Amino acid sequence: MIILSINTSTKQYSLALLENDTVVGEYLISSGSSHFRDLMPCIDDLFRKTTLTPGQLGAVAVSIGPGSFTGTRVGLAVAKGLSQGLGIPILGVSTLPALASQIPYARKGICSLVTSRKGEVFAALFRRDRDDHLIRIAEDVSLKMEDLPVLIKRKTIIIGNDFTAQGPLVKQFVGENALFAPSNLWNLRASSIGALAFQRLEQGDSDTISTLVPLYLRDADIRVGKNPLG
Repeated sequence: MIILSINTSTKQYSLALLENDTVVGEYLISSGSSHFRDLMPCIDDLFRKTTLTPGQLGAVAVSIGPGSFTGTRVGLAVAKGLSQGLGIPILGVSTLPALASQIPYARKGICSLVTSRKGEVFAALFRRDRDDHLIRIAEDVSLKMEDLPVLIKRKTIIIGNDFTAQGPLVKQFVGENALFAPSNLWNLRASSIGALAFQRLEQGDSDTISTLVPLYLRDADIRVGKNPLG
């Protein structure tokens, strides 16, 4: 099955074509000041460069946030249009587990971060089980960087969407409990969105156009003293 995967919820948007869970082609592009004006031309170019056509698509996957409000809505609108026009399944995938999924075989907790426009970050905690399945251990929250130690109380792998901006602040506030993923992984890849979507398709699961909406978060009430890692 050919899957088109779209991520427009983070600073660098990305597109990928996958055959099942194998990447056929992928773009990672800074949205800059263009505000996604190049999105549709890039999708067209990705098809041409991979010698595939929209008619070969079996599904479309899209990031639903949390992240950029405008970007998420743009990606979702494109994905819904393709799903309806081609009569193919649509699957929405959250940014935070998709980011965490880019760290395989981890034996420590994984904290994924996505920048919020309010000067905060969206964050969640995950871990890998013995079979390397990604397990959520804390719900998505929105919080200030200086509040990260309330969430991260032991050595934890950190992966975000902007190493240059987020890395120094994580180091400042989390200190020795922060184990940084390699900086080249600090971009949410559309292929990660597509791989998680394929897992759902294998289980016979998908979303519906009418009910799939962006994932927005309110400020979370993080209680001091609670350790999400157990």
